[in-house]
Amino acid sequence: MSTKHQDPSNILANALTRYRDGFDPALIELPELAVFPGLIPAQPTTARKARCTGTLLGRPAPRFVRRGRAIRYRLKDVLDWLAEGESSSSTAEASVAALAQGVI
Repeated sequence: MSTKHQDPSNILANALTRYRDGFDPALIELPELAVFPGLIPAQPTTARKARCTGTLLGRPAPRFVRRGRAIRYRLKDVLDWLAEGESSSSTAEASVAALAQGVI
């Protein structure tokens, strides 16, 4: 069945199952609607803007692949992008880190 007509959450669930079963995440490609907001907490319109600006949520945007007119994201690139994100134990700590980076 074509991924064009499948529910994005089903596509994501199938991809994550394949990943847990040992399939190489660099070979799993997801459509934009499965990644945003399924894995990355942003809307698809924000993702489209990020592809133009190169910045998503205050840091470099995840890599993408163009297949004709379709935009795809490799699961490995999305997982790497998520792993590289800063984690904080409190909002105060996150604010201090953002100030230090000049984000706020």
